[in-house]
Amino acid sequence: MKKNYFITTISMLAFIVAMQFNLVAQDTLVQWTFPTESGLADGGSIEANLLQEIETAGGTSAIQFKNGATTKAAQATEWENGNDAKKWKVGFETTGYSNIKLYSKISSGGQNPGPRDFKVQYKVGSGSWTDVQNSTFQTANDWTTGAISDLPLPNECNNQNDVQIRWIMTSDTASDGTVVVAEGISKIDDIFIVGDLSSGESEISFNQTVNLFPNPANDYFTIETSQYSNVILIDITGKQILSMEVNGTAIVNVSEYKSGVYFLMVTDVNSGSAITKKMMIK
Repeated sequence: MKKNYFITTISMLAFIVAMQFNLVAQDTLVQWTFPTESGLADGGSIEANLLQEIETAGGTSAIQFKNGATTKAAQATEWENGNDAKKWKVGFETTGYSNIKLYSKISSGGQNPGPRDFKVQYKVGSGSWTDVQNSTFQTANDWTTGAISDLPLPNECNNQNDVQIRWIMTSDTASDGTVVVAEGISKIDDIFIVGDLSSGESEISFNQTVNLFPNPANDYFTIETSQYSNVILIDITGKQILSMEVNGTAIVNVSEYKSGVYFLMVTDVNSGSAITKKMMIK
């Protein structure tokens, strides 16, 4: 079975995000772009965040995954009577990072318009939900009206192991000016949490070279590390499917793996620093 790999470093992931949102020089800590029918995060520099899943709260329908801004989007109905109660929600950690910012896109259905008015709130640990300043917005049947770009999260969200944000309805008005009904659709896509690596004593930089080739690959890929490293391969569900130690060069057989998105986590044994590389297997 032939397979191709698309491999990118964290800096390349940041570049892709920059092309979409005019970002510069920040790492993507976690992202949800829904390339498959899964609500799990599909990228980011913090390994633990890859197990985080988007959800709704307040009594909406189950989430489906349909047409999005680029690939698929998370979609739900039953937003009626949802003012100050129904919302989209994600959680993540920001350990080692500061200057946290949010990017996202929310769209409303066309023939079945969903809620128009939203704001963003945050919570750290067991704290209280608090409004993010300047975060109110409206949606329409497109992916631009309800887009949030470069929204700073409060400093309280810096260097935390449990941060949650939610996009909560602030009225029962639909995007066409009527009242939201049960069939009304809300979609969310292209969620990115970005930040700067902290400059304090706890900062650990990834100072070795990692190469993956060929690109594209057939049944094998080669990984080269300039220092002794632990390497694990994780699928889109967060399941670890491969673990090995590499000190130089290793050839990996991937002929039995399913098509889809994968993440290669490379951890420097000496420093404990890590880097994530995104892979596509066809």
